Amino acid sequence: MHKRKQFHYAVIGVLGFALLFMAVGFAAYAQLINNDNASALGRSDAIHNVGFDANSYQESDNSIAPAEKVITSDELEAELQLTHPGDSYAAMINIVNTGNVPEVLSQIKMNELDQSIADHIDFHISFEDEDYIGTSYNVNAYIGRGQVGRRQMFITATYKEDSQDIGPLSFKISTGLVFEK
Repeated sequence: MHKRKQFHYAVIGVLGFALLFMAVGFAAYAQLINNDNASALGRSDAIHNVGFDANSYQESDNSIAPAEKVITSDELEAELQLTHPGDSYAAMINIVNTGNVPEVLSQIKMNELDQSIADHIDFHISFEDEDYIGTSYNVNAYIGRGQVGRRQMFITATYKEDSQDIGPLSFKISTGLVFEK
């Protein structure tokens, strides 16, 4: 009878240790999963949050400052006035993915300038070593998560050097981002 009691205590001890081991293991697993923004049950909640990082916006040293600018996650607008040929607006802004899933930037959209302005202004965007002039371009660029996936976009509007000086030109530039759904 004494051996039977010792056996029961040993089995209860082993089961208690196994239960404690599984509880600690599950807690560690749940903590690991939560750091990746997924629930403790293993269901992944996809968080889509990618676009312009307004805090990264920088104008070049010799840039004409915009009269007004608005930066949202998917659009940058600037009201510009360039006074003489050679004047320019040049800015850099990052596209970042703060969500937990990679995204694909499918299009860059640009507003079309009035023809009277477009004859005197060179407006283009540089992204991934490509220059875009016009209204809409398919880019299909992969934007990874976090700072590792950060991409830079450069926006330039220049009063053409060879243009006739017709005085100050006031116009609005706008660029938008479209992400694959």
